[in-house]
Amino acid sequence: MKSTIRLLTTVSLLAASFTGFAAAQDKTEIEVFHAWAGHQRFHKPIAKAFMEANPDVTVTFRTPGADYGAAHLAVLRASLADDLPDVYHSGYHLMAPAARILSQRKVILPLDDLIAAEGEGWIEANYEPNILALGEVDGVQYGMPYNASTPIVHYNADLIRQAGGDPENLPTNWNDLIALAGKIDALGDDTYGMSYDVHDFWDDWLFQALIKQQGGTMMNETETEVGWNNEIGLNAMKLAVRFVEEGGMPLINKDESSTLFCSGKKGIHFTSTAGVRSYGECAEGNFEYVTGTYPVANTKTGGVPTGGNAAVILASDQKKQEAAWRYLKFIAGPKGQEIAVLGSGYMPTNKRAAGPEYLGDHYKNFPNWLTSLNQVHRAQSWYGYPGKHSVKIGRVQMEIFAELMNGEITPEEALAAMVEETEALLPRD
Repeated sequence: MKSTIRLLTTVSLLAASFTGFAAAQDKTEIEVFHAWAGHQRFHKPIAKAFMEANPDVTVTFRTPGADYGAAHLAVLRASLADDLPDVYHSGYHLMAPAARILSQRKVILPLDDLIAAEGEGWIEANYEPNILALGEVDGVQYGMPYNASTPIVHYNADLIRQAGGDPENLPTNWNDLIALAGKIDALGDDTYGMSYDVHDFWDDWLFQALIKQQGGTMMNETETEVGWNNEIGLNAMKLAVRFVEEGGMPLINKDESSTLFCSGKKGIHFTSTAGVRSYGECAEGNFEYVTGTYPVANTKTGGVPTGGNAAVILASDQKKQEAAWRYLKFIAGPKGQEIAVLGSGYMPTNKRAAGPEYLGDHYKNFPNWLTSLNQVHRAQSWYGYPGKHSVKIGRVQMEIFAELMNGEITPEEALAAMVEETEALLPRD
């Protein structure tokens, strides 16, 4: 097994390690593992920029995981086989289960002392508290926030106008949005109103959004029971049915749903802000594309889950740890975030990245990219269920949503089944 990770604790050691590399010294190689093959389009340019600024470090990549769940399971297996990458990008919702398991196995590096060594004011200059907290588990900072997204609404402005709507005054509540979707759906047999693919997604992100926008919680304080076995959970089930029955949502898979929107045949599409770049590209020359904030029923405590991932250090070798920390600071710094945002559509995790030196002009010229930042005050954590079955819980929940939205069960039956199936997969004493 890998040796216990040694935590760097002194500023003098950090200074010597981070600035004392000689040009003739052997390079340090760090291996990085992330989910989503499509994310290589910005991971690799960021690594290239990092290596140009840090010629003593070589960054290589493992084959990406298919999604966050697959990557999570791969890392847990690798921790048992002494085959961990040096840096791992964990989905926010899987940070807690991953950090707890990996810390027990003594193969994950806490970052608190490294962050403190950056000096007073470093955090305040670079990170909002709720964004930095995305990489925190049980009071320990294990990860640096790298990608961040909130669910937003993608609109076909041409279809909105044809349905009598106004793209300059987009819906701000569920009733108006569903009504507009119904009008778009009524335009013709080849046109569909909306999609909210909670029945077929990569994980439970869209379901969590339905709970959090009402001010609900995913679990109780002791993490023994779900927090939505109540009117909030029932409202979420009823909304899902309304999307189909009133909003003209076709029950197709997530990839077909995305393609349908890109083809100009669907008016309203819910997904991550990370889709802004790709949807803007497919819409160009075909239809006018605009984005809007996610409707929130409870404007006081309601919010949206923050998708994306945080980078953690799993290296056991001290030189690799030092190089990995420099890498984390770069990819979560303003330049790294500029590259990541332009290559994806994610919102920056670093405050300085939104400034005029980096992304300021881009946001002025492309306002669709700004929508997620406009609701950053509502960004909340993406909850990860305790125990080893967080990924499986999300898959089971989607299966129940599919039955619900197909009309096979009622909202009440769906809620009861979801509560039962979810709690059955939670750890028990």
